[in-house]
Amino acid sequence: MQKNISSTIFYSLIFAMGGAPTIAMLIIQAQTNDPNIVAQALLGLSVMIACILVPVILLQNAFLFIKRNDTLLETKIIPLKNIYLALNVICLIYWLIVQFL
Repeated sequence: MQKNISSTIFYSLIFAMGGAPTIAMLIIQAQTNDPNIVAQALLGLSVMIACILVPVILLQNAFLFIKRNDTLLETKIIPLKNIYLALNVICLIYWLIVQFL
């Protein structure tokens, strides 16, 4: 498997797991600051977002796995890999801010 394709698959799977709760928390914090509502809504909203986000990323990764030996795709996928990496870093920073501030 090509290096950039495998990195994209890895970063997108990490985003699928961490992106859904992050998006859910952003939506909840835009609606309310009540900690009781936040605690109740986080799990449900995370699952609803994950039910959309995870299948889309799995379809993308299935396509990338099928085309894993394509050298032209290897060069075209570099921006997508960087986007997923940046999204993962943003999610991590967001949760560190939520946890410690």
